[in-house]
Amino acid sequence: MSEAPSLLTTEVPRVSRSQAENIAAQVYGLEGKAEVLGGERDSNFCLTTGPGHAYMLRFVNPAEVPAEVAFQTAILSHLAIRDSQLPVPRLQESRHGELTPQVTVDGRMLTLRAVSYLPGIAQYQVSRSAVLMREIGDTLARLDIALSDFNHPGAQRDLLWDISDMSRLEGWLTQLTDPEQRRTITRVLETHRQKVVPASQRLRRQVIHNDLNAHNVLVNSADPQRLAGIIDFGDALHAPLINELATALAYQLDSDGDDLFLYCRPMIAAYTARLQLTGAELDVLPELVASRLALSLLIAQHRAVLYPQNRDYILRNQVHAWGSLSRLMALPFSQTDLIFRQSCAFEQK
Repeated sequence: MSEAPSLLTTEVPRVSRSQAENIAAQVYGLEGKAEVLGGERDSNFCLTTGPGHAYMLRFVNPAEVPAEVAFQTAILSHLAIRDSQLPVPRLQESRHGELTPQVTVDGRMLTLRAVSYLPGIAQYQVSRSAVLMREIGDTLARLDIALSDFNHPGAQRDLLWDISDMSRLEGWLTQLTDPEQRRTITRVLETHRQKVVPASQRLRRQVIHNDLNAHNVLVNSADPQRLAGIIDFGDALHAPLINELATALAYQLDSDGDDLFLYCRPMIAAYTARLQLTGAELDVLPELVASRLALSLLIAQHRAVLYPQNRDYILRNQVHAWGSLSRLMALPFSQTDLIFRQSCAFEQK
């Protein structure tokens, strides 16, 4: 569990706005105004260089494994070639042609990456619709198809945000102060161990984005029901393909509405219209959705304990996550399975 002793305990790099602006000018020749962006691991800035022109500067956490930094850069390079119309960030070269230049900040060497800053607003800030869900599902399928032939040594990551392995988080159950949450998540972990783990050998595996939550989906500010971009490949890894859709669905459950799966149905339909699922993948989809929500709750609580000064940002999704998980676990998995299968555009392979 390489992330636990390093990225969970290494503080976000300290970089000021003026330092970011100076480094952008020196390294990239980009003159602009820097604005601080939130981040759990890295120090991030939006650098505006003119009307309609901006870049995202990421000062990478020094605990990040170099091969994994290179992997995330290689993903964007691959996507630019494989599907140039995908709405994902584009890499910016330094003055010397580097994609990940090394810079010194207060005597500390840091890796820097600059990408185009996609215009739009985060999906969580707007109302959802079937139109938007179909666009997200279709674009996610395009992304997975584009990544299906991509390989990189850094993709073999031991990442906490991998729902393939939930057993390593069992020791964190005691950090949950709500008894009902603890009981529910214990059930999720037991179901994962009994059903998902034995099925793992029958699942297709490839590089996936692995974090399509409502903060990483951008919508058009003029037309909020249109997708504008997918951002943040920081949790990408080589894993079962079905984990991708399960993760995305976990964040689109309508925990406050009458129909928990209202926005999942059009997303599944659009995704499977472009990328058909196998029977083995559908067999474990409900359990993996529950696993992702449980994972989110466990990791967020652990990080909030470690970094109380960043508590609000870390726990920003947890009310929704718990509402979704509690309602999902109140249903038999067989019922959720039927709903997911009926939502598919085609019969599974």
